[in-house]
Amino acid sequence: MVSRPYFKHRIEQIEALVRSSGSDLKTLRAIQHELTFRSRPKARTIRAKVDDLILQLSGEGSVLLPQARHATTSEANDASSPCPVQPAVPNNTMPDRVAVECAKCKTMNFVSTLDGVVQHLSCSNCKVPYEARFWYGVMRTTFQVDDVHKSGSASIKWVVAALACLVVLALILK
Repeated sequence: MVSRPYFKHRIEQIEALVRSSGSDLKTLRAIQHELTFRSRPKARTIRAKVDDLILQLSGEGSVLLPQARHATTSEANDASSPCPVQPAVPNNTMPDRVAVECAKCKTMNFVSTLDGVVQHLSCSNCKVPYEARFWYGVMRTTFQVDDVHKSGSASIKWVVAALACLVVLALILK
């Protein structure tokens, strides 16, 4: 498990730590790591400042996110795997919400861009449930659309079986 020394700190305390840390790269990276788990606007703003500070102090072209949790298609069940090197993207340029098209009725629905949070929603028009997750600037949605053919063929089978039973009962009673 990845260490989170600032887990119990309020955002105001973290902000004060950023101001007091000055050029301590190790502390700034630990704060940056903690801010990857926080999605409030103030935390995003502070994280952008920390990203810029680390970028200036290290002189690198990209900022390393140390041991941040990351889920890809192949690692969907393993949430503790380390994240590869990610470029620094200031979170203050992200919109508060994005439009997602329903898989069933093609209605546009708005979804919040809360980083790393799984949102359980439903379409505003046809009420089809779906999940949305915004992670590192990518929105992934999963719609739960029922397969009409499977449920329809199952009910037809029951009707045919009931009719067959009625025919057998009618032949027995004659």
